[in-house]
Amino acid sequence: MRYQNPQLLYFLFAIAIPILIHLFNFRKHKTIYFSSIRFLKEIKEDNRKRSNLRNLLILLSRILAISFLVLAFAKPYIPLESQNKTTENIFIYIDNSFSMDAENENGRLLAIAKEKARSIINAYPSESNFWIISNDFLAKHSKSTNANAIGNYIDDITTSVHSKALKQIVNRQSSLSSDLCHLYIISDMQNNGLQVTELSKLDNNTNLFLVPLKTNENSNISIDSCWLNSPVFSNKQEVTIHATISNQSEVSIKEQAVFLEINGNQKSQQYINLKGEEKKEISFNFLADNSEIQKGVIKINDHPITFDNNCYFTLKNTNKVNVLCINETSNNTAITTLFSNDSSLFNFKNVSVKNIDYTALNQQDFILINGVEQFSSGFINSLNKFIKNGGSIAITPASNIDLNSYNKSLKHLEISTLSELKISNTSIDKVNRDHPLYQHVFDGKLDKINFPKVKQYHQIITQNNSNSIALLTQENKAVFLESFSKEKGLIYLFNSPLNSKYNNFGKHALFVPTLLNMATSSIRIESIYNTILHEDYFSSSQLNNNTAIVHLKNDKIDIIPTQKTHLGKQVFYTHNQISENGIYSIEVEDKIIDAIAYNYTTTESKSNTLSISELNEWKNSIGIDNIQIIEGDSSALIATITETQRGKEFWKISLILSLLFFATEILLIKLIKP
Repeated sequence: MRYQNPQLLYFLFAIAIPILIHLFNFRKHKTIYFSSIRFLKEIKEDNRKRSNLRNLLILLSRILAISFLVLAFAKPYIPLESQNKTTENIFIYIDNSFSMDAENENGRLLAIAKEKARSIINAYPSESNFWIISNDFLAKHSKSTNANAIGNYIDDITTSVHSKALKQIVNRQSSLSSDLCHLYIISDMQNNGLQVTELSKLDNNTNLFLVPLKTNENSNISIDSCWLNSPVFSNKQEVTIHATISNQSEVSIKEQAVFLEINGNQKSQQYINLKGEEKKEISFNFLADNSEIQKGVIKINDHPITFDNNCYFTLKNTNKVNVLCINETSNNTAITTLFSNDSSLFNFKNVSVKNIDYTALNQQDFILINGVEQFSSGFINSLNKFIKNGGSIAITPASNIDLNSYNKSLKHLEISTLSELKISNTSIDKVNRDHPLYQHVFDGKLDKINFPKVKQYHQIITQNNSNSIALLTQENKAVFLESFSKEKGLIYLFNSPLNSKYNNFGKHALFVPTLLNMATSSIRIESIYNTILHEDYFSSSQLNNNTAIVHLKNDKIDIIPTQKTHLGKQVFYTHNQISENGIYSIEVEDKIIDAIAYNYTTTESKSNTLSISELNEWKNSIGIDNIQIIEGDSSALIATITETQRGKEFWKISLILSLLFFATEILLIKLIKP
């Protein structure tokens, strides 16, 4: 046993005072005369025995009371074991992710976390080295400070879009100090964000203390996403925008209002009912105004978790779709007629395979390869680059092809190959209506439709590892049209040429939606919103080949992004400076030319916290001794810290025993008369 104030043990000499009092009785005796003292002698002998016992008990009580009082001020303790050495380096992580906006019976979790952090600081000597860690990993938190200054850092912490895993926090602490440290994690233990169970190793110099905060079962509704079904947008037509609303709790929600605002004006309002943990898709129809950019937000009113109540988006008129048809000899009449007649939507051009400008291919959105007999290596390389950048191509085989050479070209494109030409009168009888290409083409059943006829075709030999989907299938189970996903682009492969000798598909009504949807879905349309943190860069069709300084700004910040080329496109990196959802303007030379919407990720919308039993189970499974889970209120926290920092203390027990023996002395004096 050791003492925090060993010098106070000298006061144990004070026990000599009651001993001296016991040995020397300084009371003055009064003489009384009696005629006979025979009976008094007998009483005197009797009382002397009782008095001696009483005085000895009083003496013992005084000695023990003084001894334990001195020990209480000397603060005795049992020192820590060798693996739990004391430290002067204290790290406190305060979880300030969005889930800490939740509440329990004591208030908001973030406020409770701050109070616990202050309790931890007060439990250590004021001259200790303190660090604060939050999800923002701020530079000002990289240096240690004293107990007085650290309180200001705690006050400045607010909820943040960032969320850090326990591994990242431990690595952050290790990078700031390699000495013996105590690291406290104050969090609701949200498994989606903190990811406690992913930690499997811990440095021996780090003692990790998990301080879980309990949360109430809060009802929370989130807007997960919003989108347009059509890749083409025009403000001259009615627009339908879709959104997904989720009930993240087990409590049913009735008559929840959902609002749609466009350019600051409310356009529509709906009421939805959601069962526990139910997700629903809703849609709003509205007429866009004449603005070049439609700035919209879908919103709900929901508390206490509010970060997922808004979903911002921007809509801009779609540019024309650039369609290029590469032919072997003559142009295809059906293809040319289809795309040339709609000049408001398509920029269409026919070109011979002998006159291809490979440098201009990347400016296209959709390339039709019609009846080309041979693919040169330069042509294949250009197509692969075009697909990698997000373009789409459709291939119809030529009437006369060298099958071996042709299949080698298809293999270089990493798609299926073709068999020898087959002559068989059949027809298409199956349409993949689940594929986006045909998802909104048909109403009702297809029983009474006269499908296209096929006279001659090549069997499509699908590779085992091919990422392919059959779109149109013939009666004999042969695939007429197949699609392949590659990089960011798509490849469509027909099994026969598009002319009447082989099939009547070019003259059939199914030809029109098939080719039109191929072209419109190939547009590398900008997303209607970006997700903060997941997407560090943005692009804009208004900034192609821009050399001037670009500003991304709103009422609070002004960012100058870094320009780079990514997958053949000019993009602008924000370096994670976007931390608040909303709509940001893109300005060049003080002129607004575009707008970008940013939304928070909804990973923390659902409360998925680890319980004490789950934390203990994880701790036992990894077998790390220097991890401790502290549950309870602040007093339990302080007691655990004190024991961890100084060992097992006994000053409280000593003080209680001292008071007990003082009380015993008083009782002996009062109850046992001399």
